[in-house]
This record gives sequence, C-alpha cells and structure tokens, in this order.
Amino acid sequence: MTIFKYSLIAALYASFQLINQYNTPVVNASPIYPYYYEFRQFMKLYNKTYDSTAEFWHRYDIFVDNHNYINAFNREETNTYFLEMNKFGDITRDEFKNTYLGYGKASSNRLTPFALQNIHFYNPNDKLPDSVDWRASGLVTNIKDQKDCGSCWAFSAVAAMEGQHAKATGNLVSLSEQNIVDCDSDCYGCGGGWPNHAIQYVINNSGIDTESSYPYTALDGDCNFNNTKVGATFSKVVNILDNDTHLLHALATVGPISVAIDAENDFQFYSRGIFTSDQCDPDSIDHAVTAVGYGVSVNGDKYYIIKNSWGSDWGMNGYIYFNRNIPNMCGITEDTCYPVV
Repeated sequence: MTIFKYSLIAALYASFQLINQYNTPVVNASPIYPYYYEFRQFMKLYNKTYDSTAEFWHRYDIFVDNHNYINAFNREETNTYFLEMNKFGDITRDEFKNTYLGYGKASSNRLTPFALQNIHFYNPNDKLPDSVDWRASGLVTNIKDQKDCGSCWAFSAVAAMEGQHAKATGNLVSLSEQNIVDCDSDCYGCGGGWPNHAIQYVINNSGIDTESSYPYTALDGDCNFNNTKVGATFSKVVNILDNDTHLLHALATVGPISVAIDAENDFQFYSRGIFTSDQCDPDSIDHAVTAVGYGVSVNGDKYYIIKNSWGSDWGMNGYIYFNRNIPNMCGITEDTCYPVV
C-alpha cells in the first residue's frame, strides 16, 4: 500500500508540476491528503523548498503528523497552554532537538570550572515584588533568531550580558552572539556550549563586540573579534544555587538571568499560556534561554517570563510563560548565572 501510495503521488506530481508546482486541483481535492492546502500555505509563508519529490512528500507526512498532534492537544480542556503550527512544522521532534537545542550538546558533563565560584548572595530578608518584567525597564533587546544553529547557549549568555550592561550604563546595546560562537574555544559553536563559559570568555577577552559590528550568520566561522568594536565588558560570572527561591531572588534583584532547561516535546509548537509539564527531565537539560521576569496570572498561577531565541514568530512574540509552581520544572534552576559589569 505504501509503495502504491508513493507511486501514485509521484505520478500526480510529475503530471502537474509544470502547471502549478505541486498545487494541483487533483491533490487538493483528494480526501486522502489531509492538510495539503495548509502545507502549501506553510511552504509559501516560510519560503520552504525541497530538493526532490520524495523529500516533498516526506515533509508533508511530518507536517500532517505535527498538525494532528497540535489539534489533539488543543482539544484537551485541562491544558494550561496552547500549541500552534509554526516554521518547525515539517521536521520531527528528533530533528528539532538535534538542530535547535544546543545546551552542552557536545558533552555529557554540564558542570563547568566556574560552578563553585562567585555564588549569588541570597538575603532571605529581602522583600521581593509580586511581579518583575525587565523588558519594561529597558534591559532586554528585541527577540533574536538562532536559526539552524545550536547556539542557544550564546544567545542566553548575551541576553544576560545585555541586561547587566544596560542596568549599569543606562544604555541598551545589542551584543554579538556570533563573536562568541566563533571565538569561544571552550564551546562548540553551532554544536553546543554553556552560557557561563560564554560569559567567562568575554571576561578573559576584555569584551564582546556589538552585534552591528559582528553580525550573526548562524554558521561556525573564524574568530574576527575587533577590540575597537567592543560593546561591553564584564568582571565576573556569578552562579546561582540550585533552587527556585535563589533564582527568583536573583531575577528580582539583579536583572535578566541565563537559565537552561529540558525543552521537551511541546516547546517546538508552543503558542501561548503558561507552559506546564511533569514529563520534562531536570537531568536532561538541552536548551539555554533567559529569564527576564516573573508574574502571577489572574488565576493565581505563578510563572517565569522566558526569552527564547527562535524568532518573534515563535510562542508569544518570542517569549514563553513558564510555570514556577512546580519546583525546578524542566531543570530551570540547575544551571543559572549572570555577569557582573
């Protein structure tokens, strides 16, 4: 049946290719090709092209599976968040993880030489506000996009550095992730890395270039750091002890914080709401992001405001609300840090 199906598909494609590039009335009208029109719209919206007929239909099948999963998930009334189709719709979960989740991917040991140095000072007598949003204070640059490169670790570190530099100087400067991807020899560029290594690189390097002078390419390249284009310098990296109380204290009193999580399956298509999971694994951290605030919903649900690096067309304009009622959900307190100017 499978051979017959793909033989028929190939024949249809070959017959109508010159008419309208896959978009034939025969296929569109056929009930055995669900979401075909949606897939064609998806391709157009995200400028997707495929090298062969077989690849086209392979990606279509993945798109259908993802579409079915999203629709089934959103019908569950008990969920606290929603999913939607996005630019990742034609790849499997394994493909997604291998491409976009770059925290420590190149090593099974996420501990770093800096893990026991410069620990954040937690004062239990500090009264913390009920909510904080460092975007409103001018400490957060616009959402960026790591693209097809496992450089989340660099984006997480840079967002924390941008926040501390802005807090100290009153000037919010977009800093260069590519500078770190190319030049931090302790990490692996698009192959993965660690935010605190990235910050330590900037300290040792006496600065990081501005994004405008060293733009992002989403590729591993030669180091082209220019000390005349430095946008910020830092003196040390501070780590936070592994618990939600200390993370919340740092987030409230310091500014944006680099964090790492297990970005389990539903992250790929997260749309809105408070992301809640008891399936993710604190011992399987694979994605670095930046906490830029926290709050409480009208229903009393507590959440972190997380800045991601998958573009503004993912999630809530590039952000995700992340449940903080569940202690250390998805390992969010496992590896947290920030720089000091």
